[in-house]
Formats: sequence, structure tokens, C-alpha cells
Amino acid sequence: MNPESLKHQLELARFERALDVSESLADHRALLTTTELARLNGILTGKTHDPWRHESVTIQLPSGQTKSLELMIDPVITARDLLHRAAETGETGTAIDAAIDIYVGLVLAHIFKDANRRTAALASNYFLRKYRAPISGTALYELGLGDLRQAGQIDALRENVRQLCLFTEKKK
Repeated sequence: MNPESLKHQLELARFERALDVSESLADHRALLTTTELARLNGILTGKTHDPWRHESVTIQLPSGQTKSLELMIDPVITARDLLHRAAETGETGTAIDAAIDIYVGLVLAHIFKDANRRTAALASNYFLRKYRAPISGTALYELGLGDLRQAGQIDALRENVRQLCLFTEKKK
């Protein structure tokens, strides 16, 4: 069996386990805190050590380009601010805006050592579910997105999520 296929299966199994936790938090109206966000990241990576990125890093973007990110002084404060802003948006705006804000914020800040997009998808799913616009977490995970730094990508993400919400609503 192909090692990449096994790796993808493990990644998907971990995502589904973390998705269960995220959905339980939303269903019970529990706050998504930095501690819970780190816990979700730990489920995704299978690692129990400190998940927060403190060092500078070079990452490969979905487009194939590389991007160097600066030293991160306090990723926990960055995460807390992003979560707070998304919660405010969810309370006063729309679930989709809250979900997009947290997804984009977490992906671009790259606050974790690993699994930033998957963690962002879980956080996004949490806000959609909490504010009654639930969609398939797996569908959100599988959205094929490019580099969010490129023009139009965030709007495309917002439209994709909006379409998923409409599709889910129609299925009810």
C-alpha cells in the first residue's frame, strides 16, 4: 500500500475525531478557547507537546510557492484575539463571516507548528455550527483552496462556504 495513502487515511481519521470534539463544543455552546484550539491541533497531529509556533518558519503554499514567516512572539495571544473577533462577529454578524474570519486569520497567522489549515477548518466548522449554519465538516476540510494571500481567494472561500450552507439547508 502507498505510504502517502496511509498518511492521508490517518490524517482524515484524526480530522474526523477532532471534528467530533469541535462539534460537541459547539452543540453544548461551550467557548472555543485557546486551550481547546490547542487540544484540537494535538488531535490532528497526534502530538502532545506544545503546538504553538514561536520560531520563524518557511512554509510551502498550496500554489507551490514558499513563504517565510517571521518569529512569533506570542501565538496564544494571537489565537485568543482571532477567536474573540470571530465570536463577536458570530454574535453580531453572520455565522459565515465568523467562520471565514477565523479560518483566514488562523491560516495566515500560521500559529501552530503543524496542521494550521486543518485546525482552521475545525474552528470554522465550530462557528458555523454554534451559530446555526452547520455544514459538513469533512466538506469544509476538503475545500480545495489556493493561497489566501492572492486576490479573490478569500471571496471565493466565502462563496464556497455560503454555497455549502445553502446546500445543507436545502437537504433539511
